[in-house]
Amino acid sequence: MDPFLVNNLVIPIAGMITGVVISIGFFKTVRHGIDRKASGSVDARLTTEVAELHARVEALEHGSDRVDELEDRLDFAERLLARVEGPRDLRKEL
Repeated sequence: MDPFLVNNLVIPIAGMITGVVISIGFFKTVRHGIDRKASGSVDARLTTEVAELHARVEALEHGSDRVDELEDRLDFAERLLARVEGPRDLRKEL
């Protein structure tokens, strides 16, 4: 092969192909990093939101326990009132 042809044609073309391959790899790496960073912020927001929802569910479950306790107290009060024989006039007792 002619040295002039190699120096002026083959080496520059090989250099351009190498540059394109390296650039494609670089841009893929950068895009992957940006995608990971963007999805990381979404994951952080979702994690925070899930934690808040867990706290709300726990508070609602605690409220359910309280309602159960109030029902028991109401049943007890109704039983106590049912023991009283006949209606009473509270104005007379004062």
